[in-house]
Amino acid sequence: METMIACPTSTVTILACQKIAKTFKENIYELSRIRKDWDPGYATSINVWINDTIEKYYHGSADSVDNKKFMEWHEIMVAGMQSLKVLRASIKVDFKNNKQFLKSFFEKHGYTEFFSDAKNGDHLSLHKFLTTFANNLDAETRRKIVAKNTPDSVIDKILNCAHEITRFTKCFEALEGDAQLNSYGYKEVSEIYITIQDISRIAMAYYQFDPIRRDQFNFYKVLSNL
Repeated sequence: METMIACPTSTVTILACQKIAKTFKENIYELSRIRKDWDPGYATSINVWINDTIEKYYHGSADSVDNKKFMEWHEIMVAGMQSLKVLRASIKVDFKNNKQFLKSFFEKHGYTEFFSDAKNGDHLSLHKFLTTFANNLDAETRRKIVAKNTPDSVIDKILNCAHEITRFTKCFEALEGDAQLNSYGYKEVSEIYITIQDISRIAMAYYQFDPIRRDQFNFYKVLSNL
């Protein structure tokens, strides 16, 4: 069966993985000091794996990313994550003496499950995060938060981003289902995504005080500079 990738998000995801893998290989001699399974052979094999997968499944679509649509998607995601971070910090300050509310709020509104991966550049987790927040926020909880020092505008921004991102639902579904890839292609691309995500998480921690190199392993930064 011939397989085509129509979703810009799916296409830029594999391109971002390709770019991060190249950076990983370029820095492997330094990075090999922090992981026993990281060596030049491993870095080379990942690059070959990704390049072969693009050649096998993407049929030229990697050269035709819808930049306008992607940049719109990216701006919505960045704005949503920023507002979610601001709200989290504000709530932790305003309700620092109410541990039960903090625990309940963060569990119900997606922070416990999605915040860590979302802030590390996992755009699928961020999509789920925004959706969970919007679906679970009730009027009483909102009033309780706004009664403190968080303005309505912060919450409105999150809800607006959650609404706007629904226009890109098909792009996110392409990362979870096999609508755009056959079962073999989906499995292979998913494994690549998970592998690069794991590499990025460790590399970003290592380059914590080197913002230039850290950003080279940040999915958001890499995606926005494709």
